[in-house]
Amino acid sequence: MISCDVTGINIRSGFAKWTVMEYMSTGSDSKEEIDLLLTNLNMSEVIDIMENLYPGGDLAVYEDSLITMCEEANQNEERAESLLFCEREVSLMSSVKYGTVEDLLAFANQVSNTAKQFKGCRQQESGILLNMITPKNGRYQIDSDVLLFPWKLTYRNIGSDFIPRGAFGKVYLAQDRETKKRMACKLVPVEQFKPSDVEIQACFRHENIAELYGAILWDETIHLFMEAGEGGSVMEKLESCGPMREFEIIWVTKHILKGLDFLHSKRIIHHDIKPSNIVFMSTKAVLVDFGLSVQMTEDIYYPKDLRGTEIYMSPEVILCRGHTTKADIYSMGATIIHMQTGIPPWVNRYPRSAYPSYLYIIHKQAPPLEDIAEDCSTSMRELLEAALERNPNHRLSAAELLKHEALHPPPEDQPRCQSLDSALFERKRLLARKELQLPENITVVLLLDFASWVHNPMTSTGHLNQFF
Repeated sequence: MISCDVTGINIRSGFAKWTVMEYMSTGSDSKEEIDLLLTNLNMSEVIDIMENLYPGGDLAVYEDSLITMCEEANQNEERAESLLFCEREVSLMSSVKYGTVEDLLAFANQVSNTAKQFKGCRQQESGILLNMITPKNGRYQIDSDVLLFPWKLTYRNIGSDFIPRGAFGKVYLAQDRETKKRMACKLVPVEQFKPSDVEIQACFRHENIAELYGAILWDETIHLFMEAGEGGSVMEKLESCGPMREFEIIWVTKHILKGLDFLHSKRIIHHDIKPSNIVFMSTKAVLVDFGLSVQMTEDIYYPKDLRGTEIYMSPEVILCRGHTTKADIYSMGATIIHMQTGIPPWVNRYPRSAYPSYLYIIHKQAPPLEDIAEDCSTSMRELLEAALERNPNHRLSAAELLKHEALHPPPEDQPRCQSLDSALFERKRLLARKELQLPENITVVLLLDFASWVHNPMTSTGHLNQFF
């Protein structure tokens, strides 16, 4: 046995045992004395002594001391982790740079956890970029690197690039000065920012989900850069042009159901499907605003609060007793009614002036089948009845609705509503069949008319309508 020699005198095991027993019999509370004793003992001797004192393994007398020692060890580990975290925090918060999704999520967590520290002390922008935007020497500045156009100014002067203001932050049109790339830029006050505002878009990519390009902290505001909709949102179309035609509704519905099918396969509930969160691109429609989204860890999600926009909410969401991804399907059905009529469900029968809240009405009377448009086709009515089924267990999924006959009408029954490339291909095919040559200026004419249609599909009467 090796003994510890601190004072120049070898402490023998027998003497050590006698010393410990004498110490414990006195009931001494001196921490210094026990520390000194432990310093002069070999650990194997301590183990031998404790086994002799407590042959049954009962260490209740030393329980408090053991807990204290563990706490100190944990504190040391936490301090080490804290130092590492601080180093990473400094690296992520000191500049704007390209990074991975993990870097972006770490940045979002740091901003959320230290939001109060940013009050009036931010001197330089910081953030993580995933795509499209190029930082210069760790900088990406407003006015010098990117221009932001207020949404009202955008609506009046830029037209088709109008992007609506979201419920939890203002949305601007952004344009990179060097690349001329146009983006949507959502501004969220740092004290209201949550990691969930970015994690769904950052972690899950799909053609019908607006791509997130990055997040930058300027002063006390988080700027979220993402894919911009050239055609604005469904809400803007409805406000400026009125109800949509059924072939347009079919086109939008198919794209959004594809996005929902992808999200639901990942157990993600969007929680806020409505016209203002569906944005037109030139060849597709995409979902935006994932601030209320959650990823379920169990078969049923039990919310702590009410999530969504009440007039599109499903009955089970209003009850707050648990719901699933089927809640988004109901909201999609309510959105289709809004697209059909230009008015949200319930509002015609229960004016907003008399009913400031629709929660009780939805709870008692859902689904709003009486609000379906009078000129709705039989197959579309059947799809709506399936999407608005009150019992979520009987409600069809996004994948099932995508197969519904209402979304696959015969070509002769519905005009085409596809991309410019598809329209040009179809036109060339028809002309080739007639053995005619395509005029040299047809591409320019169609391009201009398609741009007009994207901005105003319900009223455009140009050349493109001939081919849809």
